[in-house]
Amino acid sequence: MESLRRPVVYQGVTYPEYEMDFYTSQVYSVRYNDKVLKPRLRSSYLHFHMSNGLNPGEHQFLAETFPDLLSKSPLVSHYDLKIGQDRHELKTPMGFTFLCNMVCPDHIDNNRINNHHTNIMLVTQHENLLKCGPMMGKKYKCMTKTRYGTDRARVKWQNILDKNGKEFCISKTFKTEEEAALRYNKMLEEALLTVWGPDLGPKMYDFAYKNVIETPVEELRFRIYG
Repeated sequence: MESLRRPVVYQGVTYPEYEMDFYTSQVYSVRYNDKVLKPRLRSSYLHFHMSNGLNPGEHQFLAETFPDLLSKSPLVSHYDLKIGQDRHELKTPMGFTFLCNMVCPDHIDNNRINNHHTNIMLVTQHENLLKCGPMMGKKYKCMTKTRYGTDRARVKWQNILDKNGKEFCISKTFKTEEEAALRYNKMLEEALLTVWGPDLGPKMYDFAYKNVIETPVEELRFRIYG
């Protein structure tokens, strides 16, 4: 079996008393004859309980120790961003301002305990939110009820600003939740093209979560109410 070990890095600090293997995600205590540390499940993630008082996630160790070997999202690659919470004010290809406040590890298959190196990607917080599905208890993403009983689909990005400094937002109202959920997918595609252009836009759309409609609704039946 292949092995590639490095001293672990966490929050920008290297800890030579511990080493991590890239291919197995195992962490070894160098001080105690390469004893293998066993991660524990906490808040849906696997965490290590270190003798120095740190409790990092296994995915965080992997991302900070091997950032050069992990896959990267479209925006991380485009802007050559590094993992961490450094604030970047960047311009999108279409002239919008992109406020990037975090680059973090993401589980590609959404399984938070699958920390194999092939399942970890470095992403911006913006992309992480795009990739997330509906909030707990919700059937569809980015849907709200209006006070008139109609359903609103909304694409709203607080970290994307136009030339006037106004946050990006598209909002439309439909008669049914299914119509709104299906139309959201098209709104999302159009919004990503508007902000990120013909090169990055489609890559971002492929990366993003789309609503899955159990009963398809023909677009010709859509009636937009505002």
